[in-house]
Amino acid sequence: MRFVQHCVAALSLAMCVHSPGFGYEYAGCGCCNDGPEFAGGDCCDCFDPCMECCDCWDDCDRMLGFLPSDHCFDDFISPLSNPFFFEDPRSLTEARGIFIENSLPGFIGGGDVQVFAAQVRGRVSDRWSIIAPRLGYLRDSDSDGPGGFMAAPVGVKYNFARNVETQFLATVGATYFIPAGSGPFFGQSDGSAHLFLTAGKEIFDYGHWLSASGFRLPLNTNWGTQFWYWSNQWDYEIADGWYPLFGINWFHWMRSAGAAAGGAGAPVTGIDLVDVPAFGVAGTNVVTSVVGLRLKPNPNVELGTGFEFPLTQRTDILRNRLYVDAIIRY
Repeated sequence: MRFVQHCVAALSLAMCVHSPGFGYEYAGCGCCNDGPEFAGGDCCDCFDPCMECCDCWDDCDRMLGFLPSDHCFDDFISPLSNPFFFEDPRSLTEARGIFIENSLPGFIGGGDVQVFAAQVRGRVSDRWSIIAPRLGYLRDSDSDGPGGFMAAPVGVKYNFARNVETQFLATVGATYFIPAGSGPFFGQSDGSAHLFLTAGKEIFDYGHWLSASGFRLPLNTNWGTQFWYWSNQWDYEIADGWYPLFGINWFHWMRSAGAAAGGAGAPVTGIDLVDVPAFGVAGTNVVTSVVGLRLKPNPNVELGTGFEFPLTQRTDILRNRLYVDAIIRY
């Protein structure tokens, strides 16, 4: 099947009418070629029937100012766990809805919290994207527990490495968490910065490995903890559009919150959900695993669900966690 697809792609390339005034990309993807023989950049005309398979930076198909997603990596699926930090390395224009049911350990009172969140991404050029990874609301099952809108990160990412033939890409980015909510559960900081590197590679023809690492750096160290994470996800397409997945997340705290020394903090962190002003956490680690399933009926829709649980003795706010999400992509 892959051999037939490549033959069709080569035939489409041969039939294209190239317009050197347009953008570039999509080596081996159908209509465009970014190899050395096309160093100046060639692409189909906006009205050519093969335009939809091109990845041209030519403003032909902008929607609300955003370009279509990079559809040369449509066999990939998005990360499921650690959703507010584990960024997809692809250049995407999409909206994603996320529901999280997080059960709390008994040593902090038990119960659970729910998160209702949305993500928005917009591709503004061939390599640059604007991202808003969390517009979220947190609700505690305890009516007297904390709840409210969560800090909202906004930022950019840049796809600096992209090879369609080998199905590899790598991206760097940064976001700023705009403070929201109230009370120590949400933190009272001046926000925090998130710096990250994320990459993806096709493996074994129908499998994929996504990996991301980054740092959350609070602007006010009195009210925020500093952590370093490394997230990985492996998937394999077992049937058309069906992807079982497995992931590992590692969180390492580099610094406790300064205000916690005065008794204003908590003995546990909020891991990837909220930046709790925690004390005594510097040097500690939490490792989690997720198993799940994604359905991708077409390149513009993804549905996913998964179950996450801790692998280390230290668990902080995580007893276990359920994810459900849906993605609509341009």
